Amino acid sequence: MPYKIGIYGSNVSESDEAVQLAQVLGEELARHNVIVITGGCSGMPYAVAYAARQHGAQIWGFTPEYNEEGQKKAYPNDDITIYSKLFYVPEEYNRLFYLEQPLSPERDWGARLKYRNVVSTIHADAGILISGSWGTMNEFTNLIYDGKPIGVLTGTGGLADELPEWFGRLRKKSNSAVFFHNSPRELVSMLLKALEEGKQPDEFC
Repeated sequence: MPYKIGIYGSNVSESDEAVQLAQVLGEELARHNVIVITGGCSGMPYAVAYAARQHGAQIWGFTPEYNEEGQKKAYPNDDITIYSKLFYVPEEYNRLFYLEQPLSPERDWGARLKYRNVVSTIHADAGILISGSWGTMNEFTNLIYDGKPIGVLTGTGGLADELPEWFGRLRKKSNSAVFFHNSPRELVSMLLKALEEGKQPDEFC
């Protein structure tokens, strides 16, 4: 079974330079026969997944939507045929989040995003951050608590460019190997090596 690497980042496209890095990242993941996992959304993860798919990779999407109709409505500009598998939120999940009354639409959406984040990171062997904001932070901490290797593609803006400064100061003990690099090729190489070695460092790299 190939390694499954989750791509977590901004659900909007960032700078042209960041998008170019996303495309190179997708090509590199495909070259290594990696199964690419995303949150089934638009933006930077989609740019990576689209490029990876064009070069033959399998793409698994874990979407916060309930079904294909909702997916197409939420992301009308995305081509859902790039996904080898698209995993939806089960209709009955809502019962887990309320005791007496159903959640409001706003809270329901937030709960589905959290559900998606947990399920997608559980199924990934490792993760790569590209740009990103609060949702990406949630996925990052999920990976940290699971002790999974993480690559951070710097030079893409957002969370990916903020993490190097403060991660070392805030990090609690974890088995995660965390790598920072501005080269998609180098980052993928470092991440795959960590997976193969089962690396569990005392400090971030």
